[in-house]
Amino acid sequence: MAPKVKRILKRDPKKTRAALLNAGIALFSEKGYYGASVDEIVSHAGFNKRMLYHYFGNKDGLYVEVLREVFGKLEAYEIASVECAGDTETAIKEIITKYFDFLQQNPDFVNLVMWENLNKGRFVESHPSLISKNPILERLSTILKQGIEEGKIEPDIDSRHLLILLIGVCYIYFSNRHTLSHSLNIDLNRPSILQQGLQTAQRIMINGLIKKPSSD
Repeated sequence: MAPKVKRILKRDPKKTRAALLNAGIALFSEKGYYGASVDEIVSHAGFNKRMLYHYFGNKDGLYVEVLREVFGKLEAYEIASVECAGDTETAIKEIITKYFDFLQQNPDFVNLVMWENLNKGRFVESHPSLISKNPILERLSTILKQGIEEGKIEPDIDSRHLLILLIGVCYIYFSNRHTLSHSLNIDLNRPSILQQGLQTAQRIMINGLIKKPSSD
């Protein structure tokens, strides 16, 4: 009888880390940092605790990388939205379009941001490199300045407040979609309804920026 050959499974570090990271995204999104346990996360990923501690150090380390992953995805969308925009109107339309697109495709991001705000931004505050709006803010400021110099944009617009409003008008369609759908009798899960919201947001934001003609 031939001796049994011991089967050696080759570990794939990238896949192992990605599986743990994706499990963290799913469970932290659903239950928040305090609600999701290490046991649940490793069980969901199909590995043991040793692997989580090896790749991320501890639960905090995994959570930080989860936030870094989702914020990094958004930053890529933000940069793409304004890198080719030559004027304010085009930039506003593209930013709102990209935000709607990103939030629709990444519901986990919406939940994670809400959890982090409920926890008063604890991890974002202790890890400043996790999120930065500087790239999109700098580009938006340049576009606004150009519009103001050309006399097309109201001169008293603060790009920081404008970015907050742009984020907010998009975010609420996804963060409050369930309560708003019931209270307003409108299905915010329907693509056609979201498209209406997108077009309305673009029109209102642009109309609020464009300089009104003088009555003189």
